[in-house]
Amino acid sequence: MAEQPKTPLILVVDDDWMNREVIEAHLHTAGYDVAVAHSGEQALESAGQTPPDLILLDVRLQGLSGYAVCQQLKVRAATHSTPVMMISALEGDPEQRRAIEAGADDFITKPFSALVLLTRVRNLLRLKALEDAAQVRDRRLRQVLCRYVDDELADQILADLSVF
Repeated sequence: MAEQPKTPLILVVDDDWMNREVIEAHLHTAGYDVAVAHSGEQALESAGQTPPDLILLDVRLQGLSGYAVCQQLKVRAATHSTPVMMISALEGDPEQRRAIEAGADDFITKPFSALVLLTRVRNLLRLKALEDAAQVRDRRLRQVLCRYVDDELADQILADLSVF
């Protein structure tokens, strides 16, 4: 019997309860599981305990900024490959540049439509699923290669294949 695909878990991080509620409602309506965090510190703790499939992270948080949270998420083993979409009420290249430099995968400016939000969420989740599948494929291929060649040669073959 085919395994049921798991419902993606999205962590929404915003210290404004109304923003959290609106985003959470859009995501629930689209069928996603949602966890929420009210601060950067809470986001880091939550993501470390149960790594989400995607993080929607407000730029301006009380205490630790969204930029600092994103930087920390991207260096932690459990969350380094988790896509992060930063959310800001501020427009412009400086805000977007800071988000990208912090490691964000996408940036959206408030106010935004549900359609735009959900389209970007879907696209980031697709990319994450493809990256996860590629990692599984690479691990399996390495296991097979190691049956026939030494570890060093297996690693070299995989490195050569990675350019494709």
